[in-house]
Amino acid sequence: MESENYEEYIKNLDEFAKSALVETFNIGASRAADALSEMTGLTVNITVPEIEITSIKSVPEKVGEDVKVAVYIQLSGGFEGHAFFFLDFEDALRIFDLMMGQEPGTTTEFDDMVASAVMEMGNILISAFANALSEFLGTEINQTPPDIAIDFTPAILDFALADVAQHCDYTMLLKTEMKIEGIEFKEHFTIIPHPASMKKVVETLLGGFV
Repeated sequence: MESENYEEYIKNLDEFAKSALVETFNIGASRAADALSEMTGLTVNITVPEIEITSIKSVPEKVGEDVKVAVYIQLSGGFEGHAFFFLDFEDALRIFDLMMGQEPGTTTEFDDMVASAVMEMGNILISAFANALSEFLGTEINQTPPDIAIDFTPAILDFALADVAQHCDYTMLLKTEMKIEGIEFKEHFTIIPHPASMKKVVETLLGGFV
């Protein structure tokens, strides 16, 4: 399929297809929340209230263009794309405190221990989500080891967006909401799929009648 056809396909996804995607991604989010809850012993809730089809050039603005902490894993095999878990510094510190059984606000410095905990958390979230997607598609999804970066969002996203932009100028953003012990966090769990993989998910969802 030519790249311009991918673009038209993604831009013109109807509400039924979007709703089906949201339901599927919520299964992955639920798995991720369960895995994180098991790791920390805390009550974790993650939902995907909606997805947004957006131009690649506007993704940094949608996620936030300031300095953030990001865990990154590249996905390949049966589903190709880039998965990110973005956190503000303050939220990263609060999550670390919760994981350590401390009162949120106790930790004030983003050190190696905090970075390690956040990377492990991002790894568990993304891996659980990818495993659920793998089961749904009936195919193996490979994952690179997690990496962590602290930088301005456009710099963090640059490689992934340039990669996907070779095939299409539009992509999909997951709108995620996460609560830990009832505390809401302004994180962004983002998957930027290759257009062929996104089409594959939609066609699997709708039985090929797309």
